[in-house]
Amino acid sequence: MAEKTHIRGNVLDGWVGQRVLKSAAFPLAAQALGLGAMAFLIANGWGAGRGVSADGIMTLRKTSLTTLVVWGLWWPSMIAGALFLGRAWCMVCPMELVNRAGDAVAQLGRWPRARLGPVLRAGWLTLAAYLLLQFLVAGLSIHRIPHATSVMLIAILATALLAGLLYRDPRSFCRSLCPAKALLSVYGRFTPVQLDVCDAERCAACASRECVSPERRHRLSGRSCPSLLTPWARRQSDNCVLCLECAKACPQSNVGLGWTARAASIRQPRLLAPFEAGFVMLAAGFVTHEVVGEVAAIENVFHWIPERLHATMPLIAFGWFEAAWFLGLYPLLLWSLCALLARAFGQRGTLGSSLLAAATGAAPVVAVAHLGKAVAKVCAWGGFLPGAIADPVGLDTLARIASKTIAAPVPLLDLPLVGWIMLTATTVAGASCVLAIRRSETLRTPAALTGAALAGGLYVGAFAAWGTLG
Repeated sequence: MAEKTHIRGNVLDGWVGQRVLKSAAFPLAAQALGLGAMAFLIANGWGAGRGVSADGIMTLRKTSLTTLVVWGLWWPSMIAGALFLGRAWCMVCPMELVNRAGDAVAQLGRWPRARLGPVLRAGWLTLAAYLLLQFLVAGLSIHRIPHATSVMLIAILATALLAGLLYRDPRSFCRSLCPAKALLSVYGRFTPVQLDVCDAERCAACASRECVSPERRHRLSGRSCPSLLTPWARRQSDNCVLCLECAKACPQSNVGLGWTARAASIRQPRLLAPFEAGFVMLAAGFVTHEVVGEVAAIENVFHWIPERLHATMPLIAFGWFEAAWFLGLYPLLLWSLCALLARAFGQRGTLGSSLLAAATGAAPVVAVAHLGKAVAKVCAWGGFLPGAIADPVGLDTLARIASKTIAAPVPLLDLPLVGWIMLTATTVAGASCVLAIRRSETLRTPAALTGAALAGGLYVGAFAAWGTLG
C-alpha cells in the first residue's frame, strides 16, 4: 500500500478481507444466517411468557434464549460494536436483506412506488421508531416477555419488507425506518476504524469511477454504492452501511477498512444532524434511567416525579409514567438547563443551534455511558447463556431455579468493578471530548463544551455510585 495511505491495518488486504469480506457471497451469506437466527428466535419465543408471574418473568427474560440473545447480548453488542467498529452491524444486518428482497419483488412487479419524503429522508421516523420501542419496553415490558419479543422481531422484519415494496429509494428501511439507525449513526462516528479510500490522488486520477457508476448499480456483487454515496468524499453520519460493494467494485483496490488517518474526510468533525441530536437528547434520559436504576437510593430520587404521577392515576401502569419521565420530561429539563448554562457562558444564536451543539458535545460521553450499561447487562445475563442453549424456551430452567434445584448463575463481573471501569472510561471520554471541542473550529462553542461537561459530570457521579455498592 502506498505510503500516503489513509488506512492503517487495512483488513481488506489480508486473507480474511480478500477471501471472505470481498467475496461475492459476503455479506449475503452472513445476512441469510442472521435471518435464519431471527426466525429461530421468533419461533422459540412464540407463546412463551404468557401467564408467568411477574417475579417469574424477571428470571425468564434471562433463561429464554429469545430474550437473552435479543436484549441481553444483541443490543449491548450493537452499542459496543458501533463504538469500536462503526456501523459493523449494518454490514450483516438481515433487515437490509429483507428490504432488498422487497425492492427486488417490486421491481419485478413493476408497480408504482413512492419516493421517501423530506421527513423520512431526514431520519425523523427512525427516531420515532426508537422512541416507540423504548415506550413499549417501559410500558409493556416487551424486553422481559419472550412472546412480545417475537412479535417485535416480526414487526421489524415486516416493516423492512414493506419499505422495499412501497418505496423505490435504495435501502429505504435502513435510511428512514430502522429503530437502531440513530444509535448506530451517532455512536459509529467516534471510532477511527472506518471505511475510506486509501489514496485520494489515486481516486482523483481514476477514469472509470466504477464505485459510483450507474451501470454497476444492479449487479449482485461489486455494485456501485447502493446508498448512492461518494466513497472518496465520505463524511460523518453519511448513511454508509459498510456493505463493501465499493471495495469490490474498485479496480485499483483503493478502498480500505481499518484505522483511518485523522486527516481523512470521514474523521473531520461535524455537527450532528437534527434527528441525531434528538436521539442524543432522548438517549441521555434513557441512559440516566438505566444507570441510576442500579443504585436504589438514587433511583428513588430519580423516580420521585413519575411515582407521584402514578399515585394520582393508579389505574395506569407505572411503566408508562416512567417512560414519559425519562424519555420526555427529564430530557426536557436536562437540556433546558444545558441551554441556560451555555447562554450564561456566552453562547449566542438560536435555541435550536445551541441544542444541536450541546448534543454534539455530549454525544461521546452519552455513548460511553450507554456502553457501561451494556457491559453491566452482559455481565449480569451472560452466565445464563449455557443453560439457555440447553433449554431454549427457558421454562424448565425457570422452574428449576424457582424450586432451588439449581442456583441462578452469578454475574460475570461484579457491578462495583464495572462501575470503577466505566468511571475511568467516562472520565477519559469527557476530558478527551472537551479537548477535542476546544481544538475544533467546527465544534468550539460554549454549548458544545457545556453539553460535554454536564453529561460527563452526570455519568461520572452515577458510575462512582456503582463503585460503592456491595
